[in-house]
Amino acid sequence: MVIVMEINLYDLLKNDQVLIIFTVISLGYLLGKVNILGVKLGNITGVLIAGLFLGSLGFQSNPDIATFGFTIFIFCVGLQAGPSFFSAFASDGARYLGLSIIVAITAVLLCLLFSYIFEMEMGIAAGMLAGSLTSTPTLVGAQDAVTSGLVILPEGVSSEEIIQNISVAYSLTYLFGIGGLMFVIKYIPVLFRVDLVEEAKKIAPARASVKIINEDNLPMVRTYQISNGKMIGKTIRQIQEATGQYFTVLGIRRDGDLIEVTRNVIIEEDDIVSVIASIAQHNYAKNKAIQEVFDQELLNFRIRTKEIVITGADYVGKKVQDLMLSSKYGCFPIGLIRSGIELPIDKNTILLKGDKLEVIGEEDRITDVSEKLGSIESDVEKTDLLTLCLGAALGLLLGTIVINFGQISVGLGSAGGLLIVGILIGFFRSVHPTFGAFPRAARNIMMDLGIVLFMSSIGLNAGSKVLEALASVGPLLVLCGISITVIPVLVAFVFGRYVMKMNAALLLGAITGAMTSTPSLNLVTEAAKSQVPALGYAGSYTFANVILTFAGAILVSI
Repeated sequence: MVIVMEINLYDLLKNDQVLIIFTVISLGYLLGKVNILGVKLGNITGVLIAGLFLGSLGFQSNPDIATFGFTIFIFCVGLQAGPSFFSAFASDGARYLGLSIIVAITAVLLCLLFSYIFEMEMGIAAGMLAGSLTSTPTLVGAQDAVTSGLVILPEGVSSEEIIQNISVAYSLTYLFGIGGLMFVIKYIPVLFRVDLVEEAKKIAPARASVKIINEDNLPMVRTYQISNGKMIGKTIRQIQEATGQYFTVLGIRRDGDLIEVTRNVIIEEDDIVSVIASIAQHNYAKNKAIQEVFDQELLNFRIRTKEIVITGADYVGKKVQDLMLSSKYGCFPIGLIRSGIELPIDKNTILLKGDKLEVIGEEDRITDVSEKLGSIESDVEKTDLLTLCLGAALGLLLGTIVINFGQISVGLGSAGGLLIVGILIGFFRSVHPTFGAFPRAARNIMMDLGIVLFMSSIGLNAGSKVLEALASVGPLLVLCGISITVIPVLVAFVFGRYVMKMNAALLLGAITGAMTSTPSLNLVTEAAKSQVPALGYAGSYTFANVILTFAGAILVSI
């Protein structure tokens, strides 16, 4: 007897919301790996395309899935921005804020103009803004303004229709927005005859990449027996100053006993000294014929790499070289992360609150450094879910507050409330590291999960109308979207270059940040052969996420 088991895959997907959502996400991630003309589609784009395709086949998603996704995504955006949001004003913040506002205002005005000229349905302008700027926070803000009741609906028009208009316009303009933005960013230097490589060198000639480990910053522990007469009778500090080699002594054996080490201890003949220093500094000792010996106890130190979150008030705003990490602690800075973006680092890099400074050195010395600068990121392994859940709940409650001025209702909406509370919690976390513990890995996975849940649901629910819209208003939306993508970039570049007098490499990086476009940043850094543009990206990205979230809510309400 043969048992035949039939599975109707269509009905299975149709009736199982969890299965269809994770199917869309899985297909989207596979599509995201597709390379077109040297550019990968990316995970978010892939999920949107997969959602639209399956949506056109009749599959749909429960809107609550999108709501849950945008809730955790927007809240995590606020948490990410919080540590550096306020301190960013002190470091060229006015310029980056200005560029973000210019991009947002120019794009909003263009959306309003096209909507008026072509008599577009309500919600399409907000969708065009979000898609053309490839800004998911804008889409979230616009849809939330509708669902939370901040928008006064015209007679005969339902909130579902407006949300569908937003989603369709976003879907049609998003794909062209990514390609168009990358195209214009790539050819702006040609149009304005700018040499990005030379511009980047003006900012930091030595910054070839984000993180470089070489003989100058890779520490090793070695032991030496001091018989050099020039060193005997001098303190460690005096030897450092005389040789220009700022090493760190971890231990000293004198007459068979270990003695306490400070920079003011006097070196005596036949002392065995354990030194942590860069390979280049050890080579200096070798060239000076300083005898290296084996001492198992003095070599028993562990070299580690840690991320230190900068929160100490005495060190915020200081240059990396002012910390004297190599001479005092035998630690070497090798990387910097600001607002989730890896930045180039050298001795003149200025530290901001919430920065994550990657340091390599002896384990106990790194702990000593972290206690002064802030806290070690990797030491935080557990997530404070109580604070996070209360924060999200407070954000949603804050979003329900509406103030009426006659017939005009003003409120933050859920997106605005979540964003503000997230920023505040992120900021307080940077001041008090024990508050609201939220490791970066946990935040990143929640952001990724939130955005793909949101995008998959949006794609599924918009897919049924996309083909119809593509045939009717699709070409018009695409042309309008291209204009909304290109014109704000040109306006911001001209203003930044000729009014603000900004360096072109930093400026293009800042513009990609104002458009929240990481793929475009990658193009700029490749063209500049430097990570300097990432400095500009980090400066404007924090402001742009906040501004564009509210821009979407405002535009759909007008």
